[in-house]
Amino acid sequence: MEQFKESVTKLEWRVDGHENEIALLKETSQDFKRTLDLITLTLKQIKWLAMGGCAVYFATEIGLMGVLKLAAL
Repeated sequence: MEQFKESVTKLEWRVDGHENEIALLKETSQDFKRTLDLITLTLKQIKWLAMGGCAVYFATEIGLMGVLKLAAL
């Protein structure tokens, strides 16, 4: 009977250790998610900045910027 108590005690220690490891992994996973969300946001901003730059470039090439300047006067 004493042997079973020792085995159960060892298993309880292992379970506690695994619970701590799982909690740490969940925390790390949440940190990675936050980081990936910020990277995604930054990439979206870069995409729209590039699209705006392309729109201005093509508008300048076509001559729409001159028309817009005249319309503003």
